[in-house]
Amino acid sequence: MSLLLVADIGGTNGRFGLVEHDAEKNRINGKINYTAERQITLKCANYPDMATMIKACCSEFGINMPEYGCLAIAGPIENGQASMTNLNWKFSIDGLRDQLGMKTLHVINDFASLAYAVPFLESNELVTLYDSHKTNVDAPIVVMGPGTGFGMAALVPNQNNWRIIPTEGGHASFAPTNEKELDIKAFLLKEQNHVSVENILSGGGLVTLYRALAHNHGLEAKPYTPADVSSKGIANEDPICREAVLTFCDVLGEVAGDKALSLGAKGGVVIGGGITPKLVDLLPESHFLERYKNKGPMTSYVSDISIKLIINDKAALVGSAAWLINNTDSLK
Repeated sequence: MSLLLVADIGGTNGRFGLVEHDAEKNRINGKINYTAERQITLKCANYPDMATMIKACCSEFGINMPEYGCLAIAGPIENGQASMTNLNWKFSIDGLRDQLGMKTLHVINDFASLAYAVPFLESNELVTLYDSHKTNVDAPIVVMGPGTGFGMAALVPNQNNWRIIPTEGGHASFAPTNEKELDIKAFLLKEQNHVSVENILSGGGLVTLYRALAHNHGLEAKPYTPADVSSKGIANEDPICREAVLTFCDVLGEVAGDKALSLGAKGGVVIGGGITPKLVDLLPESHFLERYKNKGPMTSYVSDISIKLIINDKAALVGSAAWLINNTDSLK
């Protein structure tokens, strides 16, 4: 049995987990365990670099450094070099592996990890938002999520495994489809020369929607945070916040349909990130599903594509474990 260290590390927190992996047992019963039974969360600000935090994590677990690990990080990875977007941490993957004394260390983008988790999540970790009953298991799945930003990736079946196709779909242009959204985009174009999907569908996007709607109603916007807009909108304590979260849901449906069309995602649409689970009860009140299907001659095409929502906020740990096991020969 091998002990695997998996992690999901953002700008604020590092979530770590330990997975007990027995390749021989898996070959016999055909079921692989991707779940980290033991988990801890550490504050990134308490550590000067990645290596120090990982060593502290192992100390917290009371274990020696595992031979195998996979880190999902919020930042770009290129040519064996990793850089954290909201931390001043940059490191060589091979250098970190050698510094820690590991045999194998994978480092992948956090949204790639979330996407890779999707085929390996249990049914109680997903909620069906729309079921077409026509899912094509041989077709791509599009995984997207509004959070701090807007992430998107495609999963493509590949010889009994899955290939991740990373994208920058969150930076595609925001396309208004009604007068209200045209007014929102006009408001934002006075402040910036490009309005993206991420400018609307993100934590900051909630505030952006609130400011634009307040302006277009002739009201002065209050200094709300994303949490303020979300909570006041859900509780219906502020009519502009309420309109902002419902508009957010409308645009999310529109974008989900667009991305499904663009990637031919007959395998399904899966929504992740931290925002949508909080707004899920508002989706029926919004035009989410109507906007998802509103694709002219391609309405029936999109109507065949189901939508699921990830409700496990530790899903990236599952993705890290699955990536490590399925891409390391000695663990198969």
